[in-house]
Amino acid sequence: MREAGATCIYLDAIDVEPTSGLLAHVAEEGLVPVLDEVCHEPDHARLDPWVRAGLPVAVGNLSGLSLARECGALAETRSCIPVHNTSTLRLIGDLGARLAWLSPELSLDEACELARAHALPFGATVYGRPRIMTCEHCVMQVAYECDRDHATCPHRCDPHWLVNIDGRRLPVRTDARGRSRIYLDEPLDLVPYATNLAEAGVARLLVDAASTSVDEACDALARLRRALAGESVERHGIEGLAQTGVE
Repeated sequence: MREAGATCIYLDAIDVEPTSGLLAHVAEEGLVPVLDEVCHEPDHARLDPWVRAGLPVAVGNLSGLSLARECGALAETRSCIPVHNTSTLRLIGDLGARLAWLSPELSLDEACELARAHALPFGATVYGRPRIMTCEHCVMQVAYECDRDHATCPHRCDPHWLVNIDGRRLPVRTDARGRSRIYLDEPLDLVPYATNLAEAGVARLLVDAASTSVDEACDALARLRRALAGESVERHGIEGLAQTGVE
């Protein structure tokens, strides 16, 4: 990612145990841990150690944001904490966030309008398959016998899809706790409009590699660099979720 032009790397910590050695390495490398959008009482032992004073962390719910404020962490809110207007941006800032990531449901014009309001610095995903649903239970249980030992499931790391009523093959990713995340089958691509977002005041532009291959993410980063340099680049996906009609 860095060789392809990324200036900040986010670490998906959903299936990563926060050992002391790894926490030190993440801090040394300047990585930003990305925490789950779901957090029940048993999850705290795995998630809370990532929230550390003076270090950045991307939280997925308001309890994580509250913990970050208490610990003095540099909190960012993920797009699963929905931000659609300036009032929400100001509220999230008052609760301790230093930056918010916009919902992929917003249009390019709406994102630029929010940026001009200067309510709170925020970022926008310019490439990646949006997460459209998180299931508390493993969706693969309908296809395989399940012994509830999700961490050692022989099927969990294989490619899986949910086939929508209109034939869309929606990628599924299941974590070690048996929670499944369902993604759109085609990427959102705002890379050709990166200069519009940057000129409007969007603080960060994200290429989401969680639901793409390394090659695909690096290609998006290369196109993003060219777009920000003023070159015209082609679009490799859809402009917004409103075009898809996924139900």
